[in-house]
Amino acid sequence: MFVGRVYEMANVPRVYVPGYLLIRVPLITQAGAALAMLSVVWNPIKPGVVRPREVALLSMMVLLPLACQALVHGPAFSGMRHFLFVLPPLATLAGVGLGHLLDALALPGRRLASVALAVVCASFLSEGLTLLRLHPYENLSYNALVGGLPGAFRRYDLDYWFNSMPEAIGKLEEFVRDSVPLDEIKPPAVYSVAVCGERPAFDHSVTLPQLRWDFRSEWDESEFFIAPTQMNCDRDLDGEIVGRVERLGVPIAYVKDRRAIVKRPPADSALSVARQEPAGKNIAQAVPFD
Repeated sequence: MFVGRVYEMANVPRVYVPGYLLIRVPLITQAGAALAMLSVVWNPIKPGVVRPREVALLSMMVLLPLACQALVHGPAFSGMRHFLFVLPPLATLAGVGLGHLLDALALPGRRLASVALAVVCASFLSEGLTLLRLHPYENLSYNALVGGLPGAFRRYDLDYWFNSMPEAIGKLEEFVRDSVPLDEIKPPAVYSVAVCGERPAFDHSVTLPQLRWDFRSEWDESEFFIAPTQMNCDRDLDGEIVGRVERLGVPIAYVKDRRAIVKRPPADSALSVARQEPAGKNIAQAVPFD
């Protein structure tokens, strides 16, 4: 997904990967890296420990892979995750560039350099606080060029691995405990849960025995549905929203109660579940990511 449009991995725009780097990498890091690259051809201060040749090498480690991907029009998907290797040299360049900036501002006097240092520290502190608020989904960080996470919502890739599934399952289990009365005589009802994700993660996270992976003959016959908002997977099935995973006010995943839509009694025992569950069924039928 890029700017609200879904592409096949072989048909993404040439600017797909550079564009994701531009909107994902903190702006202070990009500014520092740009200053470092500029210092290769123009440096108002004497070269220090880091020489222009070394900065040029780091610059090539960032720019060359991006240029090759764009020029050859190579495939790409799920944001910039296949180009994470350019981040270490990019961060190194940022440190070099910001160091050059502070050294240059210190030449006429230390006051200006102190102000610049305060701005740099405040910028990194702001980024750190954002990551803290996103925890444990720090990979959902977007910079101000797209308005942060709220601006990226439903326009760019977010939780494509559905890392929020355990938290969503926890909210579903809390809802079931609070809303479904226990009968001391009858065994607890067993519900089918449709999941827009992979089964191993579901089986590893669920703790209530009455919640089972989608065992109905059709996906839309399940009583509950959990899905990330990634590529609008949460819109695949309707239902009453009974839980949501949020960060920075943005919904990352939804939990839906579909019992009023399905209008069927739940399975009343684990044996009936075993009889209904198709053999070999492993992944929900509509997983929009890989």
